[in-house]
Amino acid sequence: MKHKENKTPEWYWVYGLHDAQIISVTTKESGWNPKDNCLILKLNCDGVVGDANIVEIRFFNFKILTNGLDINLLNGGWWLSDDLSEIDNRYLLELKFDTAKCNTQQLKLRFMRAEVIRA
Repeated sequence: MKHKENKTPEWYWVYGLHDAQIISVTTKESGWNPKDNCLILKLNCDGVVGDANIVEIRFFNFKILTNGLDINLLNGGWWLSDDLSEIDNRYLLELKFDTAKCNTQQLKLRFMRAEVIRA
């Protein structure tokens, strides 16, 4: 496996999203290509010390690698930390978050590209 380190994509939130509230999580699929999907996280970054102007992150051509994780647990939760790596021209995001009921969970997500919407 080809693994690239120390290369951060231009869209990445280099100053962090710790304490961002995850307002909602939704998925969209293309009607003509089931592999063309998108995971959308809407965020409230008012309390974030780092990248406080991010309102939405879209992960394209994603696959959730965490077995049995209900992505609805992200709704109303809190972003704790993340680790981003690039392997074989795909990204891997390991997101640690608290659910709305304060249970710490981890989401492993593989995707082709991301779009970050800033206010």
